Amino acid sequence: MEYNLKINFSCDDLANIYKANQKVTLIKESSGNSVPWVTFTPFQCNKISWDENYSIFASTNLSQHGVMIDKVSETNANDGIVYDFNTGIFRRNADEKTKKGSFQAVNNTSENLTLGLAQTVTVNNNKCKGAPITASTVLAGQSVTFTPIEKVKILLHSNETHKGQILSEVSSQKFSAYFGQGQDSISIEYNGLTGKFNNI
Repeated sequence: MEYNLKINFSCDDLANIYKANQKVTLIKESSGNSVPWVTFTPFQCNKISWDENYSIFASTNLSQHGVMIDKVSETNANDGIVYDFNTGIFRRNADEKTKKGSFQAVNNTSENLTLGLAQTVTVNNNKCKGAPITASTVLAGQSVTFTPIEKVKILLHSNETHKGQILSEVSSQKFSAYFGQGQDSISIEYNGLTGKFNNI
């Protein structure tokens, strides 16, 4: 299923956002550390779309605040499947399963890695392929399970935040858009007087 999010800004609010060097940041809800899924400089009318396809990735950058994720391996992933990571690649484990809607990865190496889920998103006709949505440090021999939710947090953040950068916490005002169960399109607008996003 394809999901669509529209975010509108007034001219005055855009001028203030640009002066403050802020960008729109979207964070996709899932288990694991918060990772900005995508950040972008807004226009008056912004269109974001994605579908429910995921990939699972490995990174040698350990999951901690401020670290940029540099993916070293990645593969398309299906829910309910367990993926073993060893010799630099993910392999499907034919003997193991996890629950429907979840993705599991096992670090079968002798080093600590960051494992996570990624999802392609299109913002204003610009495709961001395999953008990380979650990341967790997984020690050698350990496993991790990710269960993504079609909930997107929308906020304004400084230019210092980039997609794929691990955040310990997010303190800006945010709006949560809930998708799924028949809800595939949401439109919101920013109100500069309150500093909040609201449904249209």
